[in-house]
Amino acid sequence: MYDIIGDIHSCGTEFVDLLMKLGYHKVGNTHFVHPEGRQVALVGDITDRGWHPYFVFPLIERMKEEGSLIMVKGNHDDKLERWAKGNKVQLLHGLDATVLSLEKANISKERVLDLFKSVPYFLVLDDSKLVIVHAAWKDRYVDRDPFSKKCRSWCIFGPTTGKIINGLPDRIDWAVKRELDKSSPIVVHGHQPVKEVRILNKVWNIDTGCAFGGRLTALRYPEMELVYVDALHTYCFREGWGNGRKT
Repeated sequence: MYDIIGDIHSCGTEFVDLLMKLGYHKVGNTHFVHPEGRQVALVGDITDRGWHPYFVFPLIERMKEEGSLIMVKGNHDDKLERWAKGNKVQLLHGLDATVLSLEKANISKERVLDLFKSVPYFLVLDDSKLVIVHAAWKDRYVDRDPFSKKCRSWCIFGPTTGKIINGLPDRIDWAVKRELDKSSPIVVHGHQPVKEVRILNKVWNIDTGCAFGGRLTALRYPEMELVYVDALHTYCFREGWGNGRKT
């Protein structure tokens, strides 16, 4: 049983509120567990944009250690990992604030690397009935190594036309073209924020733009029940968003 949660982007208060709404109980001051043994499953992009990377990172770190959380790698996670490796990356789109926050909280690069080294690009669960990925999926990946670099770009960025429109990549709607058969799994992803959860060809996009003032959404599996909390703030401006309280 999984509670699949969309892009958190350092929205720590909303993450905790959603966990409690899902029935998780706080253990001391470090992590949360569910009394029925459910697991949190994250679609990636745990930091940047929001205000609480210093809180979100260690919470996810501890829940993962305790076995109450699994996750896949998103493009923001990938960039944070590359920064921790000492690679040359641009501190943009919230990464600058994340780095500063983690450094102030004495969260070392070694801890960042230790967390992400065991995070795959996708998860195949429930006897291949469920796939969790950050951005996009190809059904032929189902038997591949989830850490394979050959899957990296598609899984964490998704396909684009190569054009930039209004400062953002022009994304190709891969779910529209997905061809289904009786064995096709349910795919749950984030990456591309939507005002409402989108369901198409057994593909569920649950990134409802919490950092932009939308919502943080969870899909309870196998119940296929949606649970959400509203953003408390507009943490990061994006055209067409801003449903939260702007501060």
